[in-house]
Amino acid sequence: MNNEFDFESILVPYNATPGAERGLKAAIELAKRIDGQITLLTCIENQSILSFFRKQDKNQKFEQEKKLIESELEKIESKIKELKKPIKHVVLKSSFAPSTIVEYVEKNNIDAVIIGQTKLIGTEGKYHESMANYLLDDLKCPLLIVK
Repeated sequence: MNNEFDFESILVPYNATPGAERGLKAAIELAKRIDGQITLLTCIENQSILSFFRKQDKNQKFEQEKKLIESELEKIESKIKELKKPIKHVVLKSSFAPSTIVEYVEKNNIDAVIIGQTKLIGTEGKYHESMANYLLDDLKCPLLIVK
């Protein structure tokens, strides 16, 4: 472990959005410097309002979204190969992603979480309110929010 940082495991919530991709890129750069281990956590909602209007089974939806995430990760394979430690990718069903992230962090002794900003809100907040606020309130480890 590098003396400048007191962590080596980094969690990146990843859902193939531009914000998640920025978070992953920042995590890759940091992991290269500290020889850190990155875990990508994809939370796929097991129930959403849209599911009431669609005729798709929950398992079909989960598998479809999992394949989409995996295909997006293939696009950044070259950056991932630059790391000394392979990236771990976990896909979980979730009713509320921030709670699932916090639970995973606690159960797996994650040292830091990196998320990418997805949009600007209001005059005070300059991050994605829902995810960042919940994580700031509940995480017991450092949270890095990347623009």
